[in-house]
Amino acid sequence: MKLGIDIGGTKIRAVLLDNKSKRIFAFNIETPNNKKVFFKNLEEEIKKVFQNHKVDGIGIGLPGIINAKRGILIKAPHIQFLKNWQAKKFFLKFNKNIEIENDSRCFALAEATLGAGRNFKNIVGLTIGTGIGGGIIIDEKVYYGENNSAGEFGHIIIDNHKTFEQLAAKEAFIKYGDRSEIIGIGIANIINILNPDIVILGGGGIISGKVKSEIVKRTAKKYIMSPSAKNTPIVQGKLGEDSSAIGAALLLKLLNK
Repeated sequence: MKLGIDIGGTKIRAVLLDNKSKRIFAFNIETPNNKKVFFKNLEEEIKKVFQNHKVDGIGIGLPGIINAKRGILIKAPHIQFLKNWQAKKFFLKFNKNIEIENDSRCFALAEATLGAGRNFKNIVGLTIGTGIGGGIIIDEKVYYGENNSAGEFGHIIIDNHKTFEQLAAKEAFIKYGDRSEIIGIGIANIINILNPDIVILGGGGIISGKVKSEIVKRTAKKYIMSPSAKNTPIVQGKLGEDSSAIGAALLLKLLNK
């Protein structure tokens, strides 16, 4: 079994994947806002999983900018006490194979492998929740960029020096109400730049239904430049709340670890 853990600004969710990619729920807890409690709770939940299942690897999806090779979370805007966290070092205490990746890339990987993107080569995965993140897949391979920061769609400047995330993530919905039109504008920008085969949406804002998909699609179509690209499918992911955790587990399965 592979354990996939998705560490988000609001929740920490984990699933197990067997050799046939069948998933088993592992745990789902609130993300503590205290560093000491965070590490304590996370370790306790992982140990509980090990008591009931034979696990040979842990994949972790982390929010923000990471160094995957060194296993470091460089910057996490929504869990600031984890800045420069030596994540791989923390997980190595469990004596398992470890793989670490950005959580939104995990989402894109999961949907490309097992979900809505299975029949497409060039995919953008966009997660809308506490923050806004993204993953890019080109010719069926995850695209990282020169400095491993490709896909930070939440930091596109949309209006008056404000970012896509500031205008359309969770706090913006609470403060301003429905932000589906802004999300449509952001997606149009992404399609104009990358021209993917499909855009797959995930995250709490999508799963909860707070983001209105028809408004998103209608607005995106209005601002997409290429007549052909106006028909780019914009769809909700098929794997639900487990998507990023599944992608984290797939890091190990795809690398045969």
